[in-house]
Amino acid sequence: MKRFISMVCALILALLPAVSLAGLHTGQVGEEVRQLQQRLISLGLLTGTADGDYGQKTQNAVSEAQRLLILAGYEVTQTGAADDDTIALLYDESAEPALLTLCTGSKGSRVKDAQNRLIDLKLMQPPADGTYGSATTEAVRQFQLKMEELGATVSRQDGVLDADTYNLLFSDLSVYQFPAPVCFDATKPLSLTSDHLYGDACIVMEATSGKVLFEHNSHQRMYPASTTKTMTLLLALEMAELDAVVTIPQSAAEVPADSSLVPVYPGEQMTMDALLHGLMIRSGNDAANAVATLCSGSTGSFVDAMNQKAQQLGAYDTHFMNPHGYHDPEHYTTAYDLATITRAGLTDAQFCRIVTCLNYTLPETSKRQPLTLTCTHEIFDPESEYYIPYAAGVKSGYTSAAGFCYVGAAQTRQGTLIAVVLHAPTRNRAWQDMKKLFAFGYAAME
Repeated sequence: MKRFISMVCALILALLPAVSLAGLHTGQVGEEVRQLQQRLISLGLLTGTADGDYGQKTQNAVSEAQRLLILAGYEVTQTGAADDDTIALLYDESAEPALLTLCTGSKGSRVKDAQNRLIDLKLMQPPADGTYGSATTEAVRQFQLKMEELGATVSRQDGVLDADTYNLLFSDLSVYQFPAPVCFDATKPLSLTSDHLYGDACIVMEATSGKVLFEHNSHQRMYPASTTKTMTLLLALEMAELDAVVTIPQSAAEVPADSSLVPVYPGEQMTMDALLHGLMIRSGNDAANAVATLCSGSTGSFVDAMNQKAQQLGAYDTHFMNPHGYHDPEHYTTAYDLATITRAGLTDAQFCRIVTCLNYTLPETSKRQPLTLTCTHEIFDPESEYYIPYAAGVKSGYTSAAGFCYVGAAQTRQGTLIAVVLHAPTRNRAWQDMKKLFAFGYAAME
C-alpha cells in the first residue's frame, strides 16, 4: 500500500506547479525553496522564517521528514535533499500523520511543547530540551497507559507521540479527571490535593495559631537551598544591632565559586541593616557568611546557634551545615520546620520589614558605587500571570538537588498565612503551587 501511495505521489506533484519537479537541495534559493520551507514550518519540522535559502536548517528539516516517512514505511531516502518523492509526500494529506509523529530522535519546538506538557502532568522532570530521548519516550508511554486507564481511546502504548496521541496530550484532560496540576479547578480551592501541586513537599499554615491547614510530605526531610537564609535573618536580628556599622570580614569571600552574591567585599563598611537586605533580596551567600562571622565570630559558631534555635522553635527535623543553603548532604529541613521558623520571624517587625522589601539601595562604599537591589519574583509583579496580590515575602531558593523552593507569606483581612513549597521543578510552577496553597488556606479559614 505504501508503495502504491508513493507512485501516486508523482501525480500529486504535478498539481503543485509552484514547486520544482527537479527537486531542491542545499545552496538553492528562490520561491520554490520558500514554499518548501513554509510547508516544513507548518509541519513543525522547521523553525524561524521562510527566507527562500536552502541552508543547513532546511536540510536538517527535510532529513527529519524523510526519517519519519521511512519509519512509516514510505520508500524515500534520507539525504536532506528534497527530491521529487519527498516533496510529493510533504504535500500528501495521507502522509501527514507520519510527518507529525514525534519519536526517539525528533527535535524542535513541538518536542519542547510536548515535554513541557508532560512536565505539567508530572510525568517528566525538567528540562524541556527539545530532544526526544528515552525520558520523553517513557513519559509518553506513561501518559498513554494512564489515559487508557482513565477510559480514553489510545491508539498505541509504545512511547511514540503520533498525531492522535499529540492531540490527546493537549486536550482538556480535566474531562478524564487526570490527576495533575493543570487539571485543578481554581474556582474550587478546597478541592486541592497533592496531585494538583508540583512540589514534592508543601504546607500552608495559619500564622497566628500555627494551625496546619494543608500539607503534603511536610515532615519529610529535604534540601532547603537558600530558604536557609530565613533562619540566618531571624537569628541575626536577635544578635546584632541594625544601625551598627560593620566591616565585611574575609569569610564573605570564602564561598563556593557558583554562589549567588550581593556582592559585598572584605574590608568595605555598611550597616548591618544594609547587609541583611543584601542577604534576602540578592540571596547573597557572601552576605550570609559575613552575617554569621559578624554575629558569632565564625560561620561555624553561627551555624551551631542556628541549629540550637531550630530545636528551640520545635524544628526538630532541621540540621544546618552553613548559613546560606549551598548544598550539603547533611543540610536539610522540612516544609513544616521552615513554616515554623518563618512563623517565629513574622512576630518581629524588622523581620517583616526586610522580607517584604522589594527594592533597596546599598549606599556607596570604598569598594563600589551605590547598588540597587530589586526582587524580581513574578508573584510580586502585577503584570505577571503568576502575580499573587496578597503575597508578602519571604524567601526563595534553588539548587539542582533542592529544586526550586519557596517560603512565602500572605496577608489579607482574614489573617496571615505561611506557605512552603519544596522541590518544585521550576520557579513558575512553584508560583502556581503557592497561589493554590494560599487560596486553599483562605477558603479553609472562612
